[in-house]
Amino acid sequence: MMRNAKKSILPKGWEWVRLGEVTHINPSKRKIANLPENLEVSFVPMNAVDEKQGKIIFPEIKKLKEVKKGYTYFRESDVIFAKITPCMENGKCAIAKNLANKIGFGSTEFHVIRPSKEILAKWIHLYLRQKSIRNDATKYFTGSVGQQRVPEEFLEGLKIPFPPLSEQKRIVEK
Repeated sequence: MMRNAKKSILPKGWEWVRLGEVTHINPSKRKIANLPENLEVSFVPMNAVDEKQGKIIFPEIKKLKEVKKGYTYFRESDVIFAKITPCMENGKCAIAKNLANKIGFGSTEFHVIRPSKEILAKWIHLYLRQKSIRNDATKYFTGSVGQQRVPEEFLEGLKIPFPPLSEQKRIVEK
């Protein structure tokens, strides 16, 4: 499935890639299965993601046993992206930072994007926060009016510009 058909010419050394080729979308909870039940973790409800700043504000601290079932798991440096309307259109997308024990849980209405070593979370975050990308995502909504969601397949197939890591670092610093 091809996204962003209006691709432009990229600088030398850059290429277009699907987001799913350079990230892991909605990774499993397997790695945390054996952690202590009383471990403190960050909890991020939807209202803790500021759509204007694109940051997590006022996360809560909870015990792992309270959140490991029924909530979305993410870890330090993952990008969380609201999948439900109107939160997605409003720009609720953030990089998970300063999480208790580097582990977070949040609304089931988040997609989690875990960057590979080849791509920066900040690069992904800046790209996903563009109004044009969020507008494009609305064309792929599933579900009924008022409960529409961006499917995982949209993110998997989303074409993004992919510069060398050194170039990503230079750009995001600005």
